[in-house]
Amino acid sequence: MVRYRHVASDGTEIIFRELVKGDAKACMSFINSFVDERRSGLLIDKKVTLKAEEKWLESQLSDTKARQIVMLLVELDGRIVGSCHVHRLPSKHRHRAVLGVALLKGLRGKGVGEALMRRTMELAVKRFRGIETIELSSFAYNERAQSLYKKLGFKEFGRVPRSAKEGDEYFDEVMMRLELSQTSPRDE
Repeated sequence: MVRYRHVASDGTEIIFRELVKGDAKACMSFINSFVDERRSGLLIDKKVTLKAEEKWLESQLSDTKARQIVMLLVELDGRIVGSCHVHRLPSKHRHRAVLGVALLKGLRGKGVGEALMRRTMELAVKRFRGIETIELSSFAYNERAQSLYKKLGFKEFGRVPRSAKEGDEYFDEVMMRLELSQTSPRDE
């Protein structure tokens, strides 16, 4: 199992690690914490049950074993406080992968997201032979995240107008991609 120690810019010590069988309850608590956060940047709008999270975890562990996904969790004092995954697309899209990242509010802006994304992408490049691009999306209001993605080499390639709706408000989705042949996710 991959495990990295990381120190945030404020001195907080955290662990980046892969999923394990007993993570369902901690992952459920983590993902459910975003449901009530306005403009969280995530699509989730309803709490997940433990049964649903156990099924999700089983699927993720299977995909990890099959080298279809790489996922690192952020652990702080035994709690899951962040995650990042790179999921390889199938068939004629095998040269592409999709990245997703989420951090609790208290860790944002401390360099954790950047380090987490770099580590996850490095692991994906090692495990997914032939991967050429990594794509992601974010809502247009999340300029802070887009700034980080640009810093890592991602470039905008399109937008989906009114992609999501929260209450009576619509949000555009910004599509970005990183060409791995042109840049590397490693620290420069």
